[in-house]
Amino acid sequence: MKAMLNKEIFYKYIGAVGGALFFAAALNIVIVPLNLYNGGFTGIGQLVRAILINYLHITFPENFDITGTIFFLLNVPLLILAYKELNRDFFVKTIITVTCQSIFLSFIPIPKTPIIKDTLAACVVGGVIMGYAVGITLRLGSSGGGVDILGIYCAKKYPDFSVGKITLLISFFVFSGCAIMFNLETSIYSIILTAISTFVMDKVHDQNIKTSALIFTKKEGIPDSIMHQLNRGVTGWIGSGCYTNEKTYILMTVISKYEVKRLKKIVHEIDSDAFMIFNDDLGVIGNFEKRF
Repeated sequence: MKAMLNKEIFYKYIGAVGGALFFAAALNIVIVPLNLYNGGFTGIGQLVRAILINYLHITFPENFDITGTIFFLLNVPLLILAYKELNRDFFVKTIITVTCQSIFLSFIPIPKTPIIKDTLAACVVGGVIMGYAVGITLRLGSSGGGVDILGIYCAKKYPDFSVGKITLLISFFVFSGCAIMFNLETSIYSIILTAISTFVMDKVHDQNIKTSALIFTKKEGIPDSIMHQLNRGVTGWIGSGCYTNEKTYILMTVISKYEVKRLKKIVHEIDSDAFMIFNDDLGVIGNFEKRF
């Protein structure tokens, strides 16, 4: 059991690092050659790099992008916030992911000519890959730092808040900088890029999807196991099968979608014949705690 748990944790770390790799690759290979800017702290890093190169005339090695280093430095205070306010497992995964993403951003080669020359098509392709990569990273209990940490912190404090909302908020300042420093067209395409990646991220990020579970079982003990292992409330009542007239326990709970697998395991350990119905993407009002 312990070996299986360690294996699962190992795969989560590998997946989080893989998400950082795909994000950085999509940005450097698809987006940067078109001189577009991602929202959030990566975009801030890109803007600072532009200021250093275009206005201060500082040169850097040809195969090195200073954006990665700037991104890492911007994340230091947020990593401190993650250490103090969020759980330790999330902090460890995040510091590994942020470090790897900074390295990938610094050393993944940027093509001299765009591989996708149509700007709108590049925004769609790059946005989908970047959004999916960030969403998977969050889904595995890590983050790429920056506004992801702020978003998760706010989502934990305010139940109706999503990571995507704070991404768009901070991105507004990045796009304003693009419009001032470059031109309106650069700003508009950068907005399209970030809107697409944010939409995909929120769809992939399971913690933003609330799921109701309706469980039908003839065995006792399932509510206690759900409340003990998932720390979720359960509402139950007694019914009867219309065909067999046997007593049936009907249980209902609301969970985050990423907890569905754990719930199924809890139920099947007690009753392998239990009948379960899941309904996704609910609107929930009241005391529902988001987990990260």
